[in-house]
Amino acid sequence: MNISYLIVAFLLLLSCGCGTVKVLPEQVDTGIINVADNSQTISKNGIEIRASFSDTAINAYNLEGTVTAFQLAITNASTNEVAFADDSFVLVDERGLQYSFLSPDKVREFIKKDSYYLMPYPYVGFYYLEDFQKTSFYNRFNSSLPYYYELYPQDLFTKSLPLTSIIPGMKVEGLVYFKIDLTLHQQVKLYVYRKGVSKTAPPEFIFPYKIVK
Repeated sequence: MNISYLIVAFLLLLSCGCGTVKVLPEQVDTGIINVADNSQTISKNGIEIRASFSDTAINAYNLEGTVTAFQLAITNASTNEVAFADDSFVLVDERGLQYSFLSPDKVREFIKKDSYYLMPYPYVGFYYLEDFQKTSFYNRFNSSLPYYYELYPQDLFTKSLPLTSIIPGMKVEGLVYFKIDLTLHQQVKLYVYRKGVSKTAPPEFIFPYKIVK
């Protein structure tokens, strides 16, 4: 085949495979946006939460969508302990469809369905260096999202948000996960409730995002 055709085909492959989306915070009345990391900080009733979309989303071959992550930092500036639980975090899309929080165990269960290149947890790695090089090359030039093997299973736990009581003056930070493919949406909102608060009441914290394609 003529070398010029090969070059053109390669360039087309790059242009088709490198499309990305931006998940940008939308301003709320009490929020402060940091354009450097696209985070928004909201302070209410002695609690400060900083939230931002995380690019460590996991794209596993056998999933119907993408497991998306948001980075949260929660500071307790009150005089009492505060706590958050699994059901404290809800993601809602533009149609009003809600997506529940995924525990690290659930995310690991998803990605284990197609882990043919990986050794059993916790001994994670590639059997051959050539496999790592080939898959890294494929991911770099053919996908806008990182594949699951770039986030080791143990990182799902060490990087997740600790769901523990926060004592006055302290803070926790980490990732919360949701099963959603953001490339299929125009807008999402992250709702945050304190532990034990009824979901019939408006969420204390709302972080809206627009998705730019």
